[in-house]
Amino acid sequence: MSHDKEIEDKHDDIESHEYDGIRERNNPAPLWITLLFLVTIGFSLFYLVHYFGYPGNERDQASEYAKSVAEWDAKMAEIKAANQADMPELSMAQMIEKGKGLYEKNACMACHGTGGEGNSIGPNLTDNYWINGCSLEEVIDVIANGRPTKGMTPYKNMMQEEEIKYLANYILNAMVGSSPANPKEPQGEECE
Repeated sequence: MSHDKEIEDKHDDIESHEYDGIRERNNPAPLWITLLFLVTIGFSLFYLVHYFGYPGNERDQASEYAKSVAEWDAKMAEIKAANQADMPELSMAQMIEKGKGLYEKNACMACHGTGGEGNSIGPNLTDNYWINGCSLEEVIDVIANGRPTKGMTPYKNMMQEEEIKYLANYILNAMVGSSPANPKEPQGEECE
């Protein structure tokens, strides 16, 4: 039924051992497969060194991340310097006017009243009593970082740094010392 061909029995390509009457023939893989196998091993070694890197090549993830952060910081510093160079120096009156607009635009009057007199939520901004300090830097810090435990929203992500300075100057130079109707009682410590 089958057309099996009798394999010639060459004694030189038959291994010397036998198991259950089966003899193993010495039949090596073709040369091209062996060469392809060796090339694949060589490529894998090259790729392993290239992928994982070697000491001093700065191709690891941490080095690449640090490099990209440094590039980004340099780019942002350049943009910030260009923006500041474009901004004209403002007089105090112009800063106060811009600050007043920001006070109204950002709805500060909802908590501090239209004239800064304070209400049931926010403190009076027209007297010399301050809860978190009365210097320009302290007022800028309160506006930028807020006081979430007291209900003061942080504005550093909603306003630019210059706008926060304008608003702080408006509060300290136009509101403090004014006499609004129905001011809230003083809170905090008196500033000189």
